[in-house]
Amino acid sequence: MVKNKKKVVLITGISGMDASILAEKHLAKGDKVIGIDRWKPDGKPINIKNILGHKNLTFITGDITEKNFIESIIKDNKPDYLYNMGAISLVPESFRIPLVVMQTNTMAVLNMLEAIRHYSPNTKYLQASSSEQLGSNKTLPQNTESVMKPVSIYGVSKLSSYHLVRVYRKAFGLFAINSLSWNHEGTKRSLDFVTRKITIAVANIKMGKQKYITLGNMNAYRDWGYADEFCDAFMLMMNAKKPDDYPLATGKTHSIREFVEEAFKHIGMNITWKGKGLKEKGYDQDGKVRVRTCKEFYRPTEVHLLHGDARKTKKLLGWKPKVKFKQLVKIMVKNDLRRLS
Repeated sequence: MVKNKKKVVLITGISGMDASILAEKHLAKGDKVIGIDRWKPDGKPINIKNILGHKNLTFITGDITEKNFIESIIKDNKPDYLYNMGAISLVPESFRIPLVVMQTNTMAVLNMLEAIRHYSPNTKYLQASSSEQLGSNKTLPQNTESVMKPVSIYGVSKLSSYHLVRVYRKAFGLFAINSLSWNHEGTKRSLDFVTRKITIAVANIKMGKQKYITLGNMNAYRDWGYADEFCDAFMLMMNAKKPDDYPLATGKTHSIREFVEEAFKHIGMNITWKGKGLKEKGYDQDGKVRVRTCKEFYRPTEVHLLHGDARKTKKLLGWKPKVKFKQLVKIMVKNDLRRLS
């Protein structure tokens, strides 16, 4: 009986939330993982500290926008799987450094697809796409075939790479996948994102290290899922019979305001709101201000509502999210409380 051959898995942006989870899951399967990330002057990224010494992990510092760099890695290793999780994914940042964002999120994808096409045509490629591509599309629910109208540089960069994957799949027969993910969170989410900013602030407030949190638009609605489950779906996509574009979402939407309320509940605080717009504040049951709003944290343009439809992925891959919104918030708050204590 022939045992299943262990895979060579190349993961870009390995210090990120999804990428680090994927690395852990593939290492647990016995696969060889090659992880790429930019060099950081403050040391090794926290999300991969627990796996850096693993015998099957090769960690390489470099920049995916360097064509020769990424081409040589693909050419030399001929990975079975390539998960492109490397990106500049903060929407506000994309308005400040648009050229860098386009180079990282779009041109780097083109270079990877070209390298696979010429040097490793059997490599299966997964592009981490984003629901931000949908932008101002108000037709609900949304999926991979929805009309996409991005309203940020980030959304444009992701939509461009989305279409590149489709073209290379059709024109050159590559096993190239788009995983169109709606918002998903977890304990590895970086502090730059509003969800983690909320949960770490709530934990700090519980510990007496912080009095309140300052946020931007409280009326943005997102479809939030659990990152670990989304990574399970990524792996299912790589093992599908044929490549396709797959939507990942829970089908439920909640506002930033709801996320805040739910997070505070886990430290025994019930938030009530007074005022509107930039004058809105959130008060606890003792009348203390716990949430403030600030114009600085508003985006130049906003995607007001995202509501995903993942029925295609359920039908083709059997994937269905299990962790609900309240459970997700609880997981994140408990994790930050544990870290701070």
